[in-house]
Amino acid sequence: MKSLTAKRKISPPARTSTEVKLKTVVIAEDQTTVREMTHEVLKMFSCYKVIATAADGVAAVDLTLKHKPDILLLDVMMPPFSGIEVLRRVKQSIPHLRVLVFSAKQEPSIVRSLIQEGMHGFVNKSSPLEELRQAINIVSSGGQWFNEDFSRTVREALAKPSHQSEHMIERLTPREREISCLIAQSHSSKEVASRLNISVKTSENHRANLMRKLGVHDVAGLVRFAIRHGLIDASEP
Repeated sequence: MKSLTAKRKISPPARTSTEVKLKTVVIAEDQTTVREMTHEVLKMFSCYKVIATAADGVAAVDLTLKHKPDILLLDVMMPPFSGIEVLRRVKQSIPHLRVLVFSAKQEPSIVRSLIQEGMHGFVNKSSPLEELRQAINIVSSGGQWFNEDFSRTVREALAKPSHQSEHMIERLTPREREISCLIAQSHSSKEVASRLNISVKTSENHRANLMRKLGVHDVAGLVRFAIRHGLIDASEP
């Protein structure tokens, strides 16, 4: 009589209580030193994994949509468009995304736009490292982080709304906002066309439509509008 050998099913080892799923992070920062240092800092935090870094607004949008991270650590001022525009382009596609803004820019108009676009926290680049650690922990866990200094800026921003200006921004298409940033950064129609792979004629048409929609009549007016709404950095050459 043949002996029967029972096959024992081998189950995978049970996950121990010390095993924690790493939360994925995309860092968007145009300054190389700050970007690399931030990456190194996050390596010190055992529950986070940086899966991509972006040096400009275009890469920030592309990499965030590609990797769908848990957390986006976002600078405000980046070429060719700002962190505010990055948020506009990614937030609808990634409902679970948590956004922590890490920036030196804290003007009320910028703050108002960031709040409207759905950020979950803000850390100034002059803050201690411990504040960044606390902020990313709280934001990644579903909370919000704003220190007292930032809260005062928020109150000021919300106390002085600019509905007309915000409506003007909403009327612009993503491409028009991108072009407005490039023009405000002193790029000619030819340079804009080259960067965006469009014809010079198309670039000029976009320029005319922008001026009409925003009610400005020259590049200087467009620059003022872009600075006021955090599309470009006032300190950029």
